[in-house]
Amino acid sequence: MTAALACTSSLAQTAAPAKADPKAAKPAAAKPAAKPANKPQLVAAPGAVISAKPKVKLMTRDELRACLERQDGNASEGKAIEAEDKVMADERAKVLLERDAIKAKQGEIEEAEKALVAANQAVAQRFEELKTLLPKMSKKEQAEAKADYEKRASEVNSKIDPHNQRKRVFLAEVKAFEERVDSFNKRKDQLSDRADKLGDAQEAWRNECGNRPYDEADEIAIRKEQSKAAEKAAGQ
Repeated sequence: MTAALACTSSLAQTAAPAKADPKAAKPAAAKPAAKPANKPQLVAAPGAVISAKPKVKLMTRDELRACLERQDGNASEGKAIEAEDKVMADERAKVLLERDAIKAKQGEIEEAEKALVAANQAVAQRFEELKTLLPKMSKKEQAEAKADYEKRASEVNSKIDPHNQRKRVFLAEVKAFEERVDSFNKRKDQLSDRADKLGDAQEAWRNECGNRPYDEADEIAIRKEQSKAAEKAAGQ
């Protein structure tokens, strides 16, 4: 029992979830750079040589649509991770409370077992003493000594089975708790992996979409398409 509970304590202490980094869980705030405003053309002085600046290449509508969908997906995943993190935090608090309750129950069972072992040893010692004392006693004293011994032995024996039954139930509770701790830790690790992947996805979006110019008219058209698609999906 002690070994099992020591294991439980160890597992329970490792049940503290690594809370997903709130910064990593939030969607990227950056947007693709909007098309720069047209600047007035300068008139060159007579004889001056004008070097033409390269024309800025805008994203195509399909490229912009892909970037916006990635941005929306990252934002949605960030919200999902934050929600799951709150659930995990609540569950962690419950796990710690259950761990404390198990520790308290373990202490009670250990104290009861110590008392039962001590009482059993006292009865066994009395039995050995009576082997020497009974021949020296009168019949009345022998009868009284035997009755006292049998009473004490009966009291100890009556406590053994209930104690062992309580111990078996407790060990089953410990096993179930340890399984819940293992499950919690796996979910915590999975959530941490999701947060890491989201951080990578956000970084990739910033590198591949964040600084690319686009036509705002294309963005407006794409958002209208998405809104109509969402309305259609909701109506089905």
